[in-house]
Amino acid sequence: MSAPHNRGTVFRKKRSALAIAGGLGLSIGAGAAGAALEEVVVTAQKRQESLQDTPIAVSAFTATAIQDKGIQNIAEVAAFTPNLVFDTTSPVSGLSSGAVVFIRGIGNTDFSLTTDPGVGTYIDGVYMSRSAGGVLDVLDVERIEVLRGPQGTLFGRNTIGGAISITSRKPADTLQGMLELTAGNFDRRDARGSIDIPLTARLRSTFAVSSKQRDGYVDRVLIGDKLGDEDQLALRGTLVFDASDALEFQLSLDHTRIDEQSAGSSLAGFTPGAGTVGWSLANFGDVGQGLTALSQYVASDRDRSFATGRSGTRLDITGGSLITSLRLGNADLKYTVALRETDGEFFRDPDNSPEVITETLNPDYDHRQLSHELQLTGTALDDRLQYIAGLYWFEEEGTDNVFVRVHLPTPDLGAGFPAVISNFADVDNNSEAAYLQLGWSLNDRWSVTGGVRHTRDEKRFDYTQYIGADLDGGPLPFFPGAVNEEGVFSPGLAPLVGDGSGSTRDAFEETTYKLGLEATLEDGTLLYYSFSQGFKSGGFVLRYVEAVPAIRSFEPETLDSHEVGLKWQSANDRLRLNAALFHADYDQVQVTFFDSLGGPITANAGTVDIHGLELELTAMLGDRLLLEAGYGYIDASYDEINPIPGLSLAIDETAKLVNTPEQTFNLGLEYSWPRAGNEWVVRVDYSYSDDVHNDSQNSPFLFQRAYDNWNASLRYSIGERIDLVLFGKNLADERYIESGDSNFGLGFHEANYNRPREYGITARYRFL
Repeated sequence: MSAPHNRGTVFRKKRSALAIAGGLGLSIGAGAAGAALEEVVVTAQKRQESLQDTPIAVSAFTATAIQDKGIQNIAEVAAFTPNLVFDTTSPVSGLSSGAVVFIRGIGNTDFSLTTDPGVGTYIDGVYMSRSAGGVLDVLDVERIEVLRGPQGTLFGRNTIGGAISITSRKPADTLQGMLELTAGNFDRRDARGSIDIPLTARLRSTFAVSSKQRDGYVDRVLIGDKLGDEDQLALRGTLVFDASDALEFQLSLDHTRIDEQSAGSSLAGFTPGAGTVGWSLANFGDVGQGLTALSQYVASDRDRSFATGRSGTRLDITGGSLITSLRLGNADLKYTVALRETDGEFFRDPDNSPEVITETLNPDYDHRQLSHELQLTGTALDDRLQYIAGLYWFEEEGTDNVFVRVHLPTPDLGAGFPAVISNFADVDNNSEAAYLQLGWSLNDRWSVTGGVRHTRDEKRFDYTQYIGADLDGGPLPFFPGAVNEEGVFSPGLAPLVGDGSGSTRDAFEETTYKLGLEATLEDGTLLYYSFSQGFKSGGFVLRYVEAVPAIRSFEPETLDSHEVGLKWQSANDRLRLNAALFHADYDQVQVTFFDSLGGPITANAGTVDIHGLELELTAMLGDRLLLEAGYGYIDASYDEINPIPGLSLAIDETAKLVNTPEQTFNLGLEYSWPRAGNEWVVRVDYSYSDDVHNDSQNSPFLFQRAYDNWNASLRYSIGERIDLVLFGKNLADERYIESGDSNFGLGFHEANYNRPREYGITARYRFL
């Protein structure tokens, strides 16, 4: 193997008959009475250390865990991680791959280029700034770590709620590889493979490919196609050059192609009434009886949609990074430069009816980001001082031209007209940061940690926004020009913002701190307290449906977090318990709601008080039986609500945070037994989520009552080379809302449900 800690790689040369999942192998130590939990090594603090020695709430998944739990993309780790919610589509986008991530109640549901995520996703330390295409394949991944709470003194980009850190597998120094084929219901056909090729004694390479295809599960009965399908191709290659014993270069390139229908959605309900714009649709000849007619499209079957509008997600995502690592005695200097680009288009018919009430079209989405990070880690003073210092620079540019086809009421004419609302948006954002974290060992038992970070973000938003008649319906006489979904418009159209075009910019600057105290008891138990601050800059509202006098903006949000934790392992290494209590003051919370015409608006809702706990237990109940359990609890409530001039914020102090179930629980049991030199392994996983609101306005149409989920697998390993796996996911066929759009302005409500029951077989072959 190329590194001593690559225990999770699927190319391990020895696979014990007692190997287990969860990133936790079984080992027989000298003098041990039986199987024991293997040490889990993480890099949460930018250095390799045992999970049990890391004073941060971390859930870690090695390649073995990912494989044996049947995890296919990073969103699926949420079922095994306390207080993590990971949705796979962003509201009002239609994206089939739109990451919406919340940790401990902190996150962001909006995918627009003018807002930032509350949880950072990192690949080999490179920050992924946008949610479009963010439901990443776990192709050739060595480890996934979920870090809860602010991580500003450890990562280049500021992360207020936490971080999902993905470490790619480095190439081995011997020729080896893997081929995996999966078939299942919904005509599922997956294929993935990788190969490690040592080119010279100092130059190693690895190449991997993944193809995923499966049918959708929501029937568009009037069109004959299905929403929610999967059609993705991912490629990855890595070269590692050991220039000397102290100098290493790592070049990584990846490309993903997504060509799918929109995320699966259906009409969850409608709210007719004089207070909604949609009610006026009763006067439109092409809508017939207007909004009241929508009742016939609220199907009793959640997997049916009567939508006829344009659908689809097409994205090309390309990335490259070069990491230069230099060993300097007791210090490591690392420089990372990375470039990522996303280009594509996505569409949706949100009213899920054949009536032309509204459609959203993003035919020109383009995003590029460039980042540089210089990081120094090391020890001094006889290893009593540990330090991490970094400088970070980030720039992104993007275009998102959004068109909304809608019928608008015109009281002067006594009817309405078909229109296209055009939002032409370009952004140019920059971020600079410096951070430092020091850890000082006072003695063999006590240590302290201190950190500081300074962040400066600059954001520019160029916009052109108009309402114009739809060319399909013909220009209206009181509009001298017209606009269509391809973006053809002329001066004189009704402006949405001010004079309809312009540029705005702002800068956000903040210094945040971290303090910690750790104690290691005689039996190795770690107790710790940490205080950390998080910061996320403000921004601008990108999309408009109703006319406003000027661009709306929102202020930064901040977080003060206190955490007390315990990490304990039994003397015989057969029982492990990690626990954390936390309290956070969350100020100027950025939430998304809808204006009177159904346009999504981001604003600062107020101040929230959050407290809760997390428990993670791993136990060997016998030499062959493993138990894994996790529990999360969150109590989050608004202390105060901000008044917003010119807008009526449809929440009050009783509102619950979006994507924040009060309790979550997961339980996994795995039993393995050898037979004639081979191995059988059976695994059952159960997860539970409490009630959850899928929007900040707590719409009853998107409220999801508590639900649970069951997965299971049976693996037969033939020697070290061949695995055959039977699996089932969502065995009870539990259906629940993952995301959606509750549009009271237009009077309809769409919901995105999870996939139905799935099952299949995987065949895996390794050559060593």
